[in-house]
Amino acid sequence: MLRRRHARPATTTTTESPAFTDLHDWVLSLPWVVERPYSLDTPGVRCFGVECEPLGRRQLWLLTGMQRQLDVDDLGLAVIVPTEVAQELEDMCLGQIVAPMPAHHALVTVHVESLTHRQNLEALVLTAYGCAMS
Repeated sequence: MLRRRHARPATTTTTESPAFTDLHDWVLSLPWVVERPYSLDTPGVRCFGVECEPLGRRQLWLLTGMQRQLDVDDLGLAVIVPTEVAQELEDMCLGQIVAPMPAHHALVTVHVESLTHRQNLEALVLTAYGCAMS
């Protein structure tokens, strides 16, 4: 069960996307997720990867703090997913492919303002996590 840590009372009819202050803690609670160091030249950027020795998986899959000045929720969220998934995110207007990555993957900046509920954001993050684990 996920807990909300923000001070605003939760309502069932809200469609606004709050600033998700506990997103990093939630991401780090996922199995085999580790935070990786990032360049000191880019303060505020955080990188998350999967390091699963039993499955032989080591994959960078999530960045936060990217392009903060353009992001209304101050998350600056980007995911690294297979090119097909990246194209689906773009087709659904949930993100924009900004760079090709090795192994037929792409870096996608996520339009957090399009995700009106926390569970939609979590679903997108879990999709990227699932891609990194597969």
